[in-house]
Amino acid sequence: MAVTRDERSGLPIMLVQAILVAAALCIGELISAPIYTTLQPGVFPLLPWAAVAMLLSVAFAYVVGFALLWCAESFAYRLNAKIQPLIYAIIGAIAFAVWTVWVVLGIMNSILVRVGEPALTSQATTTAAINGAVLGLCAFFVAVTITPRLAKYRIAAIIIGVVTVLLAVLGGMVLASMMAAVA
Repeated sequence: MAVTRDERSGLPIMLVQAILVAAALCIGELISAPIYTTLQPGVFPLLPWAAVAMLLSVAFAYVVGFALLWCAESFAYRLNAKIQPLIYAIIGAIAFAVWTVWVVLGIMNSILVRVGEPALTSQATTTAAINGAVLGLCAFFVAVTITPRLAKYRIAAIIIGVVTVLLAVLGGMVLASMMAAVA
């Protein structure tokens, strides 16, 4: 299977989609950081947790996201063009909800237990899963609908990609300092 590229910029379409997934998830995690910090009040500071959540979102987008975008493209390839964004959105919702429960909450619980707090409750897990599903739905929908426009602008796509990687680096530094503080 050949790599589909934008005719004007030459950028691979799936790369631009992954960049948009990462950017949308970073924005979503910044907006929804208060939800996570209130799951166990007083343990996670708002902005540092937002940085960690952005790290995990970017990791999702650039690692798992490529496989999921390929799956979505495979499922939606022969469908009506109007239905394709819904297929992407459903796949994104399910995948990021699972990622949120297994990875994001796993990291939160590992920190909580180390500082002597109880692990998150099933109610907190449900809240986080719903939030993850909404973020994944939005991110994949944005990716499939905006990619044809953004892919034409090589520099803009590269800048957005670099910004997401820099946010992930910041999140990695914050996570490393959090883990060192609770070790």
